[in-house]
Amino acid sequence: MKHVGPDGPTHVGPFKVAGVLGQGGMGRVLLCAGPDGRLVAVKQVLTHYADDAGFRARFRREVVASRKVSGAYTAAVMDADPDAPTPWLASVFVAGPSLGAVVKADGVLSEAVVHRLAAGLASALAEIHRAGLVHRDLKPDNVLLAEDGVRVIDLGIARATEDESEGETGLTRTGWVIGSPAFMSPEQAESKPLTPASDVFSLGSMLVMAFTGSSPFAGASTLQTLYDVVHSTPDLSAVPAGLRGIVEQCLAKDPAARPTPAQLLELLGPVAPAGLQWPPAVYRMLAAQRADIDGLLSGGTATAVAPPEQLLEPEPEPEPEPEPEPEPAPEPAPEPEPEEPEPAPAPAPEPVRDEVAQAGPSAVPARPDTPPTEPSATPPRPAPGLRSRTVALVAAGVLVATGVGVGAYALDRAGGTGPAAYPDVPACREATRNLQLTGRESKEDFHSTTANQAHTMCSWYEAGSTRRSALVRWDVKRGGDDAANARLQQVGFGADAAGGRRANNLGFGDGAYWDSYNAEWTCVLSVRQGNLVVRVGLYRSGGCEDKAKAVAKAALAAVPADTG
Repeated sequence: MKHVGPDGPTHVGPFKVAGVLGQGGMGRVLLCAGPDGRLVAVKQVLTHYADDAGFRARFRREVVASRKVSGAYTAAVMDADPDAPTPWLASVFVAGPSLGAVVKADGVLSEAVVHRLAAGLASALAEIHRAGLVHRDLKPDNVLLAEDGVRVIDLGIARATEDESEGETGLTRTGWVIGSPAFMSPEQAESKPLTPASDVFSLGSMLVMAFTGSSPFAGASTLQTLYDVVHSTPDLSAVPAGLRGIVEQCLAKDPAARPTPAQLLELLGPVAPAGLQWPPAVYRMLAAQRADIDGLLSGGTATAVAPPEQLLEPEPEPEPEPEPEPEPAPEPAPEPEPEEPEPAPAPAPEPVRDEVAQAGPSAVPARPDTPPTEPSATPPRPAPGLRSRTVALVAAGVLVATGVGVGAYALDRAGGTGPAAYPDVPACREATRNLQLTGRESKEDFHSTTANQAHTMCSWYEAGSTRRSALVRWDVKRGGDDAANARLQQVGFGADAAGGRRANNLGFGDGAYWDSYNAEWTCVLSVRQGNLVVRVGLYRSGGCEDKAKAVAKAALAAVPADTG
């Protein structure tokens, strides 16, 4: 971040220039102020691109497409003039360090933070893809950790350098592949046509980076990296088990096997609201950035380096090493926590009961040196009265979970035999055969299996409408013995049930609850049986609980149990 200099412009369109945020091979990004004083990031294209009529036409199409994307997850476009002598595009200035800068300065992130990051990225991609865009360069430097959540920037601007004859292959005129090799998809690395699934692969690579500090495919050279993206199986041992299965699905070599952003959000589950969403380092970097901007606007000397945001080239220029940061102040707790009870011993394998012991947040380390030995679901601490996934650790034979108002969801049936055991989940065609629902959209069928879990998710639509009328999801935990698999499923189920309403006397399942609130569905019923959880969402006028019970019962019956 620096002053524009005596030869620089004073205005771009209606925006007054304050300084330079970044400089790249295709142009530069200026910090400007609008007539109302709002800060704006303005991208200016270099002259030799501006003189190319084909480039202008493609840039104009990109501007139109970018306007369609919601500013909730991006830097919203405010104005643009692709026909100006020097074409420009103005977007809202988003304050916040990039994911890459945070990991570089403060180290890898905790599972709770990465869970929030993954949900934000999936939401952002859903909006981008809905606008008909494929980002093509989703990488840590293009993801900003703003105070209100994740923002994805550089919405496919690099596509404006493509030649018409090269279609959608991702090649520039000089033959270089657009994007960042370490975060490309296999089809992008091979210059094949790209679909939204390419961005999902990049998302998976970024989640690994957040846990390890580097891409799972980073090699000694660019060619080695591209080869690994296409051919190698990534090492995901550092990814906590609670997210490993989701990351594996994102990194499938076959684009058709990857989940859509909407499916990712279903797999991730809800994220609790929080006043402070990120680690303390993010807020220190935000404060330094604001001080630097204040100095620039007041005519002082800017010394801090802004995050490499909204640059117009695939790779930003190297930044100088940041100056040492002061010792972080202790992070204040959002609100007082109750007295911490003694941890309770783990429940006996038989019978399995859907309940979670409470403990204070200090029971879970913020950044463990090694991942937990058993799968854990560790999103941020929920606020009182709000349903969320709750941090769960199974270690040294003791189950500990953080949460506020977490209740126990006991068995609906009497125990006496071992927990039900399900080795797999059938795909939608088989799983939905006896479900009394109409209008299934087979194009949205989702089925995925790994060594530790299996998932199937199927959707139904109202006739002649784009509105989903039903969704059924099956999740199986596996990889251990029957009791361990059921206990592991019980942990996540009990955490998810916090804030829900218990479903009594169903006559089937080991435990069940209704969502207390869901914006998409009229009613949502979740039922656990052994190591299997079925979740049914229905959108119906009038009551729908009896229908949801019938569908959930049939969905459980559709999965063959292990009789051995």
